[in-house]
Amino acid sequence: MKKSISISMIMVMCLVSFGSAAYAAENKKGIYIYEYKDELSLTDKQEKDLRDIIAKFQTYAADKQKELSKMQVELNKLDADKAALGRIKAKINDMAKIKAQVMYEGMASSRAIEAVLTGTQFSRWQGIQVAFVKNFKNGGHSPVF
Repeated sequence: MKKSISISMIMVMCLVSFGSAAYAAENKKGIYIYEYKDELSLTDKQEKDLRDIIAKFQTYAADKQKELSKMQVELNKLDADKAALGRIKAKINDMAKIKAQVMYEGMASSRAIEAVLTGTQFSRWQGIQVAFVKNFKNGGHSPVF
C-alpha cells in the first residue's frame, strides 16, 4: 500500500500540478505536504526540508520538461521530413530515457520526504493521501507529496 500511494503521488505530481491553484482556492488547503504542517505536527526544520526537496524536484522536472518539449519538436520535424525510422526511433528512445530519469528522481524525492517524517507523521500523511486520491478519482485534485 505504501509503495502504491507513493508511486501514485509521483504520477499525480508530474501530471496534475496545474490544478493546484484551483484546488487550494476551493478547499482552503494546498497540495503540498508542508501545507499540512499542523495536521502532521511538522517541526520548522521538517517543513524547510520538505520545501527544499519538493522545490529541487520541481526545478529538475521543469528543466526536463523543457528539454522534452524541444525534443518533441525535433521528433515532429523528423516525422514531417520522412526521416529514416532509425533516427526517429533514436529520438523516441532519448525521450523515454529522460521520462524515466524524471520518474526516478520523483521516486527518490518521495523517499527523501519519507525519511524526513516520523512513522506517525508518515501514517497521517498516507491517510490524507488516501482521502485525496478518492477525491481525485471523483474529479477533484490530489496533493502531491
